Amino acid sequence: MSDTPLTPSRSAASLLCAELLQAHELRLRIDPAQLGFASTAELVQEPFSWIGQQRAQAAAEFGLAMDPPDYHLFVLGEEGSGRTSLLRQAMQAEAQRRPAAQDIAFVHNFAVPERPQALRLPAGQGRSLRRRIEAMVDKLPEQLDKAVQQAQHRSQIEQLYNQARQAEEAAFGTLHDWAQSAGLRIRREEGQLVVESQDSGPAGQGDAGGPDAGGPDAGGPDAGSPDAGQSAADAPAALTAAERLQQPSAADTDQLPPALHSDSQPPADTDTDTDTDADPALLLSPGEGAEQEGEDGAEAPNATAPAEDLEYQLRVQLAQFRGLVRQAQMARDAALNLFYQSLATPLWQAASAQVLEGLTPSAEHGATLQRWLSQMQAEWLKNMALWVPGSIAQDADALLDQTDSIEGEGESQDARDDARALLEAKRKALRALSQLNLIVDHHGEAHAPVVLEDQPSLRNLFGTIDPPEDDERRSDFSCIRAGSVLRADGGFLMLHLRDLLGDEDSWQALRRVLRTRQLRIEDAHAAQGPSSSGAMLPELLALNFKLVLVGSEDAYYQLQESDPDMARRFRVKVDFADQFQASLATYRATAALMAQRCKLYQMPHCDAGAVARLLEQSHREADDQQRQSGRLNQLEALLLESAQRARQSGQPSGQHRLVQAADVEAALAAQRLRHNAMEQDLHAAITDGEHLISFAGSQVGQINGMSQIDTGDHRFGLPVRISARTHAGQEGVMNIEREVAMSGPIHDKGVLILQGYLTALFGHLAPLALNASVVFEQEYSGVEGDSASCAELYALLSSLSGLPLRQSIAVTGALNQHGEVLPVGGLNEKIEGWFDLCAAQGLDGSHGVLIPARNQRHLMLAERVVQAVEAGRFHVYTAEHVGQGLALLMDQCNLPATGALHPMPEAQRLPIAVVQAAEASLLQYRLACQRADAARPRAQRTRQRLLPKAAKRPPLD
Repeated sequence: MSDTPLTPSRSAASLLCAELLQAHELRLRIDPAQLGFASTAELVQEPFSWIGQQRAQAAAEFGLAMDPPDYHLFVLGEEGSGRTSLLRQAMQAEAQRRPAAQDIAFVHNFAVPERPQALRLPAGQGRSLRRRIEAMVDKLPEQLDKAVQQAQHRSQIEQLYNQARQAEEAAFGTLHDWAQSAGLRIRREEGQLVVESQDSGPAGQGDAGGPDAGGPDAGGPDAGSPDAGQSAADAPAALTAAERLQQPSAADTDQLPPALHSDSQPPADTDTDTDTDADPALLLSPGEGAEQEGEDGAEAPNATAPAEDLEYQLRVQLAQFRGLVRQAQMARDAALNLFYQSLATPLWQAASAQVLEGLTPSAEHGATLQRWLSQMQAEWLKNMALWVPGSIAQDADALLDQTDSIEGEGESQDARDDARALLEAKRKALRALSQLNLIVDHHGEAHAPVVLEDQPSLRNLFGTIDPPEDDERRSDFSCIRAGSVLRADGGFLMLHLRDLLGDEDSWQALRRVLRTRQLRIEDAHAAQGPSSSGAMLPELLALNFKLVLVGSEDAYYQLQESDPDMARRFRVKVDFADQFQASLATYRATAALMAQRCKLYQMPHCDAGAVARLLEQSHREADDQQRQSGRLNQLEALLLESAQRARQSGQPSGQHRLVQAADVEAALAAQRLRHNAMEQDLHAAITDGEHLISFAGSQVGQINGMSQIDTGDHRFGLPVRISARTHAGQEGVMNIEREVAMSGPIHDKGVLILQGYLTALFGHLAPLALNASVVFEQEYSGVEGDSASCAELYALLSSLSGLPLRQSIAVTGALNQHGEVLPVGGLNEKIEGWFDLCAAQGLDGSHGVLIPARNQRHLMLAERVVQAVEAGRFHVYTAEHVGQGLALLMDQCNLPATGALHPMPEAQRLPIAVVQAAEASLLQYRLACQRADAARPRAQRTRQRLLPKAAKRPPLD
C-alpha cells in the first residue's frame, strides 16, 4: 500500500475517495485594498457601533425605552463581547432623552426623632435648600440680636428687669426687718449676704438676695458701721454657716440680654440643708420658734431662745427669701421668653419664606418641607436660650446658681466653664438637627443618571446608616447614606450577576426592591447586635429605575428555572452573539473600534495590512471563514500588543510608525510562546517515544485520532492512538474508557451510535456474534466528545476486515447512524498539532489529515500549514461519508463501492473489499459461537433456556 496522496477524478460516481483541499481553501485571506482606508487614523471619529449585534441592539433600545415596571434588562453573552460597553453607551443615549432625576434628602423629625423624613426636590434644588437652611440658622441669631438692641425693645426688657428687681427688693426688706427684730444685721457685700449680730461681728455670709439687697437703699444697716468689721469667730456658732442663694449676682443680672432657661421652668433646688419648695412654717418643730408673726410675716424672735433655735429661724427666713426671689426671676424669665419669641417669630416666618422662594417640589414633598420648617421653628423658639446672642454666659451662671455648694472661687469658675461648654454643645446639637442631609445630589446634571456598580455589597447598593465614630451606638438622620439604587433612581443601574450571587443578603434585598419598588435604608450595624440606632426607621422611598443585569447564558437559564419570580422582572433579554456574519460593514466597524482604542491608549495606529491580519484572526477565533468572533476583548489585546511592538521598533527620530501585519504576526507568536509550555511538553513526549504514535506505514486495528486540549488561555491539538480488537462473542462493542469511568456522556453516546451503525451494517447476517474493544491508548485524564467516533469505526472495521489503515493520516469527525460524517470543533488546533509533530518527524508528502467535509468553512489554518499544503508536503482531505474515509485510509480509492449489489443500504457506500472481508470475519465468528454452544452439556443449555426472561420496561411517556 502506498503512502502517496490519492486524488482520483470525481467524475467516476462508482469510485469512493475523500476530497483533497487546495491551499487557498484552508484559510480566509482579506485583501487590505478592499477595506477602503490607509490607516485607522482616518476612522477615529467614527462611533463605536454594535458590531454584528443587531438583535441585541434592538432588544436593548426597546427595553431601555419601556417605562412600565418589570421591564428590566438581562444581558447575556460571552465575556469580552462588548456587552458592558455597548449597554453603557445605550443607557447614556437613552438617559440623554430623559430629564434629570430628583435630589433626595433626609431631615430630622422633631416629633418622632427615630423616623427621619424624606424630601425630594428637582435636580440642584437640594443643594440650594441646604445652603439656605445653613444661612438661615446662622443669620437668625444676628437678626434677633439687632432687634433686641433697638431702643423700644431694650426699654421693655429693662422694665421686666425692674419689676423683678422690685420684687426682690421687697423680699429682702422683709428679711431685713426680721433680722432687725431678731437682733441681727444683714447686708450685702461683694454679691453675698453677710449676717451679723447687732452686738458682735459678722456671723455668716450668703449670696446676695437681689440687686442692691442689704444696701442703704434697702433699709439695712450701714455696711460701714463699727460692727461690720467684727470677726465672724466672735458670733454664735449657729450663725457661721454661709448661705448661697440660687440667683445671679447683681452684676450679672444687670447685663443684657438676660439669662433664659430653655424650658422656662425653675431648676430644682439642690440645697442639702433646706427644702426651698416647702412651706417654711412646716420646717418649725412644735415648741420651736415664736408663736406669733410680725406684720411682714416673719416670726417674732424668742429672746431667750438658744442659738440653735435662732439659727433654725434664720434658715427658714432665708428659704422664704430664696423662694420669693426665685418666683420673681421665674416670672421675669417667662416674660422675657415670650417677648423674645414675639421678636423671633416674624423673623422665622420671613426667613422660611425666603428659604422656600423659587423651590418647586411636588405637592407631597412641599407639604413635608413646610411641616419640617414649622417643627424647626417651634423647637428653636422653645430653646431661646440656646441661640440668643450673648446669653450663653448668663445661662452658664444661672445653671451654676442652681447648686448650693460653697466651693472655692477656682472650683466655681471651672463649674461655670463646664456649664458654658454644655450649653454650647446643646446649641451645636440643635443646629445639627436643623440641617439637611442631602444623600443624592444631582446638581449640574441635565439628564437621567447612569450608575455602574462594580462592588454591589448590601451597603453599596442600598445605602446604610453609619453611626458616628465616637459613638457607634448612636445615630440620627445625618448618618443616613445613599447607595447605588438611590443614585440611579430616575435613571439606569448596571450590575454584574456574578458579583451578586456570592452575597445572599444583597441578592434577597434586590429581589425585594424589584418586587415592591420601594426602599428603606437600614442600619449597617443592625445585624451585629442591638443598638440605639437599630430603632431608626427612615421613611420608605418609592423607586423608579431601570436595572441592567449582565450575566452568562447559563446563569440566565438557571435563573429562569430556579427563581421564576425574580426572572419575570427581566422581561427584556439582550442576547449577545459570540460570533456574527462578516461583511465589509463589520470590517469597517471593527477597524473603527481599533482606531478608538489606539487613540484611547495613545498607541500607534494600524495600516490596512495590519487591520486585515487582525480581522483574519477574528475569523480564527470564531473558527469560521464566514463569521467573526464576538469576543472583541481578545482582538483588542492583540491590537495593543502589536502596537507595542511597533512602538518599540519605531524610527530613530522617535516617531512611531504604523502597526504592520508583521507586528501582528510577531504578537501572535509571542502570545503562543507565553502559553504553550504544556503543549511543548506533550509534543516532546511523543517525539521522544514516550507516547506511542506512528507517523508512517499501515497497521490493522490502529489509527491516529486528533484531540484538542483547552487550558483556558491556550488551545492546542494532540494526536492520540486509537486501537480496536475484535473476536467471536456475544457482548458487542465495549468502550474501555466507559468501563473504567474515564469517558463523558457525549463520548459514550458516540460509541453507542457506532455500535448501532455496525449492527445495521451487518444485520443481514443474523445477530452479530462479536466481541470488540476500543480504547484511547496512553490516555489517563479522561475522554469527552464524539469527534473520535469516526476514527473508532475505522479501527473496528480494520480489525474486523484485517485491512490495514494508513498511519500518516490523522482522523477526526463524528458519526451518525447512517454513516454520515458530522462536523466537530477545535479543528484548526487539531490539524496544527498533528502537522507540527509530522514536521518534527520530517514531511515527505504522505502526511495529512481527514476531516468532515462540513468543517471546510471552519478552516483558518496557520500560514505554515498552508504553505506546506501548497508545496505538496502536507494534505487536508474531507469526507462526507465514512466510506470515503475508509477508501482513503485503506488505499481503496480505485475500487468501486458495493453499490446496489449489497442488500443493506448502509453498506452500499463502503468499499467492496472492506465489506466482504468484514462479513467473512463475522461469519467465522458466528460459526465459532455455534460450535462453542454445541460443545456445552445439554443440561446446561436446557437450564439456560428455562431461565426467566427479564421483564420488559413500560413505554416512556
